[in-house]
Amino acid sequence: MRDITGCLSKGDSADEFLLTGNDDSTWEVRSSRVALAEHVGHTVTATGVVSNAKMHNMKEDAKEAAKDSGIKKSDAEHGHMKITDLKMVSDSCK
Repeated sequence: MRDITGCLSKGDSADEFLLTGNDDSTWEVRSSRVALAEHVGHTVTATGVVSNAKMHNMKEDAKEAAKDSGIKKSDAEHGHMKITDLKMVSDSCK
């Protein structure tokens, strides 16, 4: 399980959402338990299960290495997470 705090926005399809973490990470999130649509535009702390966590961690490490060397990494890469619990932090995003 992992907790990520950030801004929730609408994704590409009806049941897909994007969580942009306060640490600039981006997550494609879905949930069968939580009504994510009700929280679009809110700052939330999402708890969930990361898909392919090992792969995601390798990508994050690669992003850090790229950042350290001054290379700009594409924002298109993001983790996938299935949300099991959500807490609203604020009814707006910073």
